[in-house]
Amino acid sequence: MSWKTLNAPAAVVEQLRRSVRQRRLAHAYLFAGPPGSGRAAAARALAQALNCAEQEDDSCGRCASCQRIAADKHPDVYWVRPESKSRRITVEQIREFCRSVSLKASAAAIKVGVIADADCMTEEASNAFLKTLEEPPGQTIIILLSSAPARLLPTILSRCLKVSFGAGATAAPPQRPVIEAALAKFLARPAGAVPAAYALAAELTGLLTARREEIRARIEKETAGRDDEALEPNLREKLAEQMEARLEGEYRAAREQILEEIYSWFADLLLCRRGAADELLVHGDARQRLRQIAAGLTEPAVLAQLAAIEQMRDWLARNIPEAQALEVGLLKLARGTP
Repeated sequence: MSWKTLNAPAAVVEQLRRSVRQRRLAHAYLFAGPPGSGRAAAARALAQALNCAEQEDDSCGRCASCQRIAADKHPDVYWVRPESKSRRITVEQIREFCRSVSLKASAAAIKVGVIADADCMTEEASNAFLKTLEEPPGQTIIILLSSAPARLLPTILSRCLKVSFGAGATAAPPQRPVIEAALAKFLARPAGAVPAAYALAAELTGLLTARREEIRARIEKETAGRDDEALEPNLREKLAEQMEARLEGEYRAAREQILEEIYSWFADLLLCRRGAADELLVHGDARQRLRQIAAGLTEPAVLAQLAAIEQMRDWLARNIPEAQALEVGLLKLARGTP
Protein backbone atom coordinates (compact mmCIF):
# COMPACT_ATOMS: atom_id res chain seq x y z
CA MET A 1 0.00 0.00 0.00
CA SER A 2 1.40 3.36 -1.04
CA TRP A 3 1.45 6.33 1.33
CA LYS A 4 -0.75 8.09 -1.24
CA THR A 5 -3.54 5.53 -0.90
CA LEU A 6 -3.27 5.03 2.86
CA ASN A 7 -6.50 6.06 4.59
CA ALA A 8 -4.98 7.69 7.67
CA PRO A 9 -4.52 11.24 9.02
CA ALA A 10 -2.35 13.27 6.62
CA ALA A 11 -0.01 14.38 9.41
CA VAL A 12 0.61 10.76 10.38
CA VAL A 13 1.32 9.73 6.78
CA GLU A 14 3.81 12.57 6.36
CA GLN A 15 5.49 11.81 9.70
CA LEU A 16 6.00 8.14 8.83
CA ARG A 17 7.11 8.82 5.28
CA ARG A 18 9.65 11.40 6.43
CA SER A 19 11.00 8.95 9.03
CA VAL A 20 11.50 6.30 6.33
CA ARG A 21 13.10 8.77 3.92
CA GLN A 22 15.53 10.07 6.54
CA ARG A 23 15.98 6.62 8.14
CA ARG A 24 15.29 8.19 11.52
CA LEU A 25 13.16 5.46 12.98
CA ALA A 26 12.15 4.59 16.53
CA HIS A 27 12.75 1.01 17.58
CA ALA A 28 9.17 0.81 18.88
CA TYR A 29 5.98 2.64 17.90
CA LEU A 30 2.55 2.85 19.46
CA PHE A 31 -0.10 3.47 16.80
CA ALA A 32 -3.03 4.68 18.93
CA GLY A 33 -6.53 5.32 17.64
CA PRO A 34 -10.01 3.83 17.34
CA PRO A 35 -10.81 0.83 15.11
CA GLY A 36 -10.98 1.91 11.48
CA SER A 37 -8.54 4.80 11.92
CA GLY A 38 -5.91 3.20 9.67
CA ARG A 39 -3.51 1.84 12.31
CA ALA A 40 -3.12 -1.66 10.86
CA ALA A 41 -2.92 -0.41 7.28
CA ALA A 42 -0.24 2.09 8.33
CA ALA A 43 1.79 -0.66 10.02
CA ARG A 44 1.66 -2.70 6.82
CA ALA A 45 2.52 0.37 4.70
CA LEU A 46 5.51 1.13 6.92
CA ALA A 47 6.76 -2.46 6.63
CA GLN A 48 6.42 -2.28 2.85
CA ALA A 49 8.13 1.11 2.55
CA LEU A 50 11.08 -0.09 4.63
CA ASN A 51 11.56 -3.20 2.50
CA CYS A 52 10.40 -2.20 -1.00
CA ALA A 53 12.85 -3.26 -3.71
CA GLU A 54 11.82 -0.45 -6.07
CA GLN A 55 11.35 2.72 -3.98
CA GLU A 56 13.27 4.31 -1.13
CA ASP A 57 10.50 5.79 1.01
CA ASP A 58 7.30 4.23 -0.30
CA SER A 59 5.80 0.97 -1.48
CA CYS A 60 5.64 0.12 -5.16
CA GLY A 61 3.06 -2.60 -4.54
CA ARG A 62 4.58 -4.71 -7.33
CA CYS A 63 7.83 -6.18 -6.04
CA ALA A 64 7.92 -9.55 -4.29
CA SER A 65 8.54 -7.94 -0.90
CA CYS A 66 5.54 -5.58 -1.12
CA GLN A 67 3.24 -8.34 -2.32
CA ARG A 68 4.30 -10.79 0.37
CA ILE A 69 3.81 -8.19 3.10
CA ALA A 70 0.36 -7.32 1.71
CA ALA A 71 -0.59 -11.01 1.86
CA ASP A 72 0.86 -11.49 5.39
CA LYS A 73 3.31 -14.00 3.90
CA HIS A 74 6.63 -12.21 4.43
CA PRO A 75 8.98 -14.28 6.62
CA ASP A 76 10.39 -11.21 8.39
CA VAL A 77 7.15 -9.36 9.13
CA TYR A 78 5.43 -10.85 12.17
CA TRP A 79 1.89 -10.26 13.40
CA VAL A 80 0.32 -11.15 16.74
CA ARG A 81 -3.43 -10.85 17.22
CA PRO A 82 -5.73 -11.65 20.16
CA GLU A 83 -7.13 -15.15 20.27
CA SER A 84 -10.59 -15.08 18.68
CA LYS A 85 -12.63 -16.27 21.66
CA SER A 86 -10.87 -14.91 24.72
CA ARG A 87 -9.82 -11.61 23.11
CA ARG A 88 -6.52 -11.99 24.96
CA ILE A 89 -2.91 -12.10 23.77
CA THR A 90 -1.28 -14.87 25.76
CA VAL A 91 2.23 -15.16 27.13
CA GLU A 92 2.83 -18.08 24.75
CA GLN A 93 1.99 -15.86 21.76
CA ILE A 94 4.32 -13.12 22.99
CA ARG A 95 7.18 -15.52 23.68
CA GLU A 96 6.90 -16.85 20.12
CA PHE A 97 6.74 -13.27 18.81
CA CYS A 98 9.87 -12.28 20.75
CA ARG A 99 11.68 -15.39 19.52
CA SER A 100 10.74 -14.58 15.92
CA VAL A 101 11.87 -10.95 15.98
CA SER A 102 15.19 -11.97 17.55
CA LEU A 103 16.07 -14.18 14.55
CA LYS A 104 18.29 -12.92 11.76
CA ALA A 105 16.30 -11.55 8.81
CA SER A 106 16.05 -13.95 5.89
CA ALA A 107 14.73 -11.56 3.26
CA ALA A 108 14.09 -8.11 4.75
CA ALA A 109 16.34 -5.10 5.20
CA ILE A 110 14.43 -4.28 8.38
CA LYS A 111 12.28 -6.77 10.27
CA VAL A 112 8.90 -5.56 11.50
CA GLY A 113 6.88 -7.03 14.36
CA VAL A 114 3.28 -5.89 14.86
CA ILE A 115 1.13 -6.56 17.93
CA ALA A 116 -2.50 -5.81 17.04
CA ASP A 117 -4.77 -4.77 19.93
CA ALA A 118 -1.73 -4.70 22.19
CA ASP A 119 -3.91 -3.65 25.13
CA CYS A 120 -5.29 -7.23 25.07
CA MET A 121 -1.98 -8.64 26.35
CA THR A 122 -2.33 -10.43 29.66
CA GLU A 123 -0.21 -9.15 32.53
CA GLU A 124 2.15 -12.12 32.10
CA ALA A 125 2.40 -11.45 28.36
CA SER A 126 3.12 -7.75 28.96
CA ASN A 127 5.93 -8.59 31.37
CA ALA A 128 7.40 -11.12 28.94
CA PHE A 129 7.30 -8.51 26.17
CA LEU A 130 9.14 -5.90 28.24
CA LYS A 131 12.52 -7.65 27.98
CA THR A 132 12.43 -7.51 24.17
CA LEU A 133 11.26 -3.90 24.28
CA GLU A 134 14.08 -2.95 26.66
CA GLU A 135 16.72 -4.75 24.56
CA PRO A 136 15.37 -4.57 21.00
CA PRO A 137 17.03 -6.71 18.31
CA GLY A 138 19.03 -4.83 15.69
CA GLN A 139 17.42 -3.84 12.39
CA THR A 140 13.98 -4.48 13.88
CA ILE A 141 10.97 -2.22 14.40
CA ILE A 142 8.12 -3.16 16.72
CA ILE A 143 4.69 -1.59 16.27
CA LEU A 144 1.91 -1.79 18.86
CA LEU A 145 -1.65 -1.09 17.71
CA SER A 146 -4.12 0.00 20.37
CA SER A 147 -7.48 1.71 20.74
CA ALA A 148 -7.03 1.83 24.53
CA PRO A 149 -3.37 2.67 25.25
CA ALA A 150 -4.16 3.53 28.87
CA ARG A 151 -4.50 -0.22 29.47
CA LEU A 152 -0.85 -0.81 28.56
CA LEU A 153 1.82 -0.94 31.24
CA PRO A 154 3.44 2.47 31.85
CA THR A 155 6.84 0.84 31.26
CA ILE A 156 5.67 -0.22 27.79
CA LEU A 157 4.22 3.21 26.99
CA SER A 158 7.43 4.96 28.02
CA ARG A 159 9.49 2.94 25.54
CA CYS A 160 7.32 3.57 22.48
CA LEU A 161 6.99 6.57 20.19
CA LYS A 162 3.27 7.32 20.15
CA VAL A 163 1.63 8.11 16.82
CA SER A 164 -1.99 9.26 17.19
CA PHE A 165 -4.47 8.10 14.55
CA GLY A 166 -7.59 9.60 16.04
CA ALA A 167 -9.32 11.09 19.02
CA GLY A 168 -9.01 7.88 21.03
CA ALA A 169 -11.01 6.53 23.89
CA THR A 170 -12.04 9.89 25.34
CA ALA A 171 -13.89 10.99 22.19
CA ALA A 172 -17.64 10.55 21.89
CA PRO A 173 -18.16 7.22 20.10
CA PRO A 174 -20.17 7.35 16.85
CA GLN A 175 -22.99 5.25 18.31
CA ARG A 176 -23.62 7.70 21.18
CA PRO A 177 -26.66 9.45 19.61
CA VAL A 178 -28.35 6.09 18.95
CA ILE A 179 -27.67 4.85 22.49
CA GLU A 180 -28.76 8.18 23.98
CA ALA A 181 -32.10 8.06 22.15
CA ALA A 182 -32.69 4.42 23.12
CA LEU A 183 -31.83 5.04 26.77
CA ALA A 184 -34.06 8.13 26.86
CA LYS A 185 -37.03 5.92 25.94
CA PHE A 186 -35.93 3.25 28.41
CA LEU A 187 -35.50 5.66 31.32
CA ALA A 188 -38.87 7.30 30.63
CA ARG A 189 -40.67 4.00 31.27
CA PRO A 190 -42.37 3.11 34.56
CA ALA A 191 -40.03 1.29 36.93
CA GLY A 192 -39.85 -2.41 36.17
CA ALA A 193 -41.58 -2.12 32.77
CA VAL A 194 -40.72 -5.28 30.80
CA PRO A 195 -41.67 -3.87 27.33
CA ALA A 196 -39.02 -1.17 27.75
CA ALA A 197 -36.36 -3.83 28.28
CA TYR A 198 -37.39 -5.69 25.12
CA ALA A 199 -37.45 -2.44 23.15
CA LEU A 200 -33.93 -1.54 24.32
CA ALA A 201 -32.74 -5.08 23.51
CA ALA A 202 -34.09 -4.68 19.96
CA GLU A 203 -32.33 -1.30 19.59
CA LEU A 204 -29.03 -2.73 20.81
CA THR A 205 -29.32 -5.81 18.62
CA GLY A 206 -29.84 -3.60 15.57
CA LEU A 207 -26.89 -1.40 16.52
CA LEU A 208 -24.63 -4.40 17.10
CA THR A 209 -25.63 -6.03 13.81
CA ALA A 210 -24.81 -2.81 11.96
CA ARG A 211 -21.43 -2.56 13.70
CA ARG A 212 -20.55 -6.14 12.76
CA GLU A 213 -21.35 -5.48 9.10
CA GLU A 214 -19.34 -2.23 9.15
CA ILE A 215 -16.32 -4.10 10.54
CA ARG A 216 -16.69 -6.92 8.00
CA ALA A 217 -16.92 -4.44 5.10
CA ARG A 218 -13.82 -2.58 6.30
CA ILE A 219 -11.76 -5.76 6.67
CA GLU A 220 -12.86 -6.99 3.24
CA LYS A 221 -11.90 -3.61 1.74
CA GLU A 222 -8.44 -3.78 3.35
CA THR A 223 -7.83 -7.25 1.89
CA ALA A 224 -9.48 -6.63 -1.49
CA GLY A 225 -6.18 -6.58 -3.38
CA ARG A 226 -5.06 -9.94 -2.08
CA ASP A 227 -5.28 -12.85 -4.53
CA ASP A 228 -6.25 -15.65 -2.14
CA GLU A 229 -7.16 -18.01 -4.99
CA ALA A 230 -3.49 -18.18 -6.02
CA LEU A 231 -2.47 -19.46 -2.58
CA GLU A 232 -2.11 -23.03 -1.38
CA PRO A 233 -5.42 -24.35 0.06
CA ASN A 234 -4.07 -24.69 3.61
CA LEU A 235 -2.68 -21.13 3.55
CA ARG A 236 -5.93 -19.82 2.06
CA GLU A 237 -7.84 -21.53 4.85
CA LYS A 238 -5.50 -20.08 7.47
CA LEU A 239 -5.96 -16.55 6.10
CA ALA A 240 -9.74 -17.01 6.12
CA GLU A 241 -9.57 -18.14 9.76
CA GLN A 242 -7.43 -15.11 10.62
CA MET A 243 -9.95 -12.81 8.94
CA GLU A 244 -12.83 -14.34 10.92
CA ALA A 245 -10.80 -14.12 14.13
CA ARG A 246 -10.08 -10.45 13.44
CA LEU A 247 -13.75 -9.80 12.68
CA GLU A 248 -14.82 -11.48 15.91
CA GLY A 249 -12.17 -9.67 17.91
CA GLU A 250 -13.02 -6.22 16.58
CA TYR A 251 -16.73 -6.91 16.98
CA ARG A 252 -16.28 -7.88 20.62
CA ALA A 253 -14.27 -4.71 21.20
CA ALA A 254 -17.05 -2.64 19.57
CA ARG A 255 -19.71 -4.41 21.66
CA GLU A 256 -17.75 -3.74 24.84
CA GLN A 257 -17.50 -0.05 23.88
CA ILE A 258 -21.28 0.10 23.46
CA LEU A 259 -21.86 -1.53 26.85
CA GLU A 260 -19.32 0.84 28.40
CA GLU A 261 -21.28 3.73 26.93
CA ILE A 262 -24.50 2.42 28.53
CA TYR A 263 -22.71 1.92 31.83
CA SER A 264 -21.48 5.53 31.75
CA TRP A 265 -25.06 6.85 31.66
CA PHE A 266 -26.05 4.94 34.78
CA ALA A 267 -22.77 5.91 36.46
CA ASP A 268 -23.75 9.54 35.82
CA LEU A 269 -27.16 8.88 37.39
CA LEU A 270 -25.39 7.60 40.50
CA LEU A 271 -23.20 10.71 40.60
CA CYS A 272 -26.31 12.88 40.28
CA ARG A 273 -27.98 11.02 43.16
CA ARG A 274 -24.89 11.75 45.24
CA GLY A 275 -24.88 15.44 44.33
CA ALA A 276 -21.69 15.42 42.28
CA ALA A 277 -20.61 18.55 40.39
CA ASP A 278 -21.50 18.85 36.69
CA GLU A 279 -17.88 18.66 35.58
CA LEU A 280 -17.64 15.10 36.93
CA LEU A 281 -20.37 13.85 34.60
CA VAL A 282 -19.37 12.04 31.41
CA HIS A 283 -22.55 13.32 29.77
CA GLY A 284 -22.43 16.84 31.11
CA ASP A 285 -24.39 18.17 28.12
CA ALA A 286 -27.37 16.11 29.35
CA ARG A 287 -26.99 17.12 33.00
CA GLN A 288 -30.48 18.60 33.40
CA ARG A 289 -32.22 15.50 32.14
CA LEU A 290 -29.91 13.24 34.15
CA ARG A 291 -30.65 15.12 37.36
CA GLN A 292 -34.40 14.96 36.68
CA ILE A 293 -34.25 11.20 36.14
CA ALA A 294 -31.95 10.67 39.15
CA ALA A 295 -34.39 12.54 41.38
CA GLY A 296 -36.94 9.77 40.78
CA LEU A 297 -34.53 6.94 41.60
CA THR A 298 -33.02 5.62 44.80
CA GLU A 299 -29.29 5.05 45.14
CA PRO A 300 -29.76 1.29 45.77
CA ALA A 301 -31.79 1.06 42.54
CA VAL A 302 -29.05 2.73 40.48
CA LEU A 303 -26.39 0.53 42.10
CA ALA A 304 -28.49 -2.52 41.18
CA GLN A 305 -28.71 -1.28 37.58
CA LEU A 306 -24.94 -0.82 37.39
CA ALA A 307 -24.50 -4.35 38.77
CA ALA A 308 -26.91 -5.68 36.12
CA ILE A 309 -24.80 -4.11 33.35
CA GLU A 310 -21.61 -5.56 34.83
CA GLN A 311 -23.24 -8.99 34.99
CA MET A 312 -24.31 -8.69 31.36
CA ARG A 313 -20.74 -7.84 30.35
CA ASP A 314 -19.45 -10.80 32.34
CA TRP A 315 -21.90 -13.17 30.62
CA LEU A 316 -20.78 -11.96 27.21
CA ALA A 317 -17.10 -12.31 28.15
CA ARG A 318 -17.86 -15.93 29.13
CA ASN A 319 -19.49 -16.56 25.73
CA ILE A 320 -23.09 -16.79 26.95
CA PRO A 321 -25.18 -16.43 23.73
CA GLU A 322 -25.44 -12.72 22.97
CA ALA A 323 -29.24 -12.59 22.53
CA GLN A 324 -29.78 -14.39 25.84
CA ALA A 325 -27.28 -12.23 27.74
CA LEU A 326 -28.83 -9.00 26.42
CA GLU A 327 -32.42 -10.05 27.07
CA VAL A 328 -31.88 -11.29 30.63
CA GLY A 329 -29.46 -8.49 31.47
CA LEU A 330 -31.80 -5.75 30.25
CA LEU A 331 -34.75 -7.28 32.10
CA LYS A 332 -32.67 -7.05 35.27
CA LEU A 333 -31.79 -3.48 34.32
CA ALA A 334 -35.47 -2.58 33.91
CA ARG A 335 -36.37 -4.14 37.23
CA GLY A 336 -33.40 -2.62 39.02
CA THR A 337 -32.18 -6.01 40.24
CA PRO A 338 -28.57 -7.25 40.12
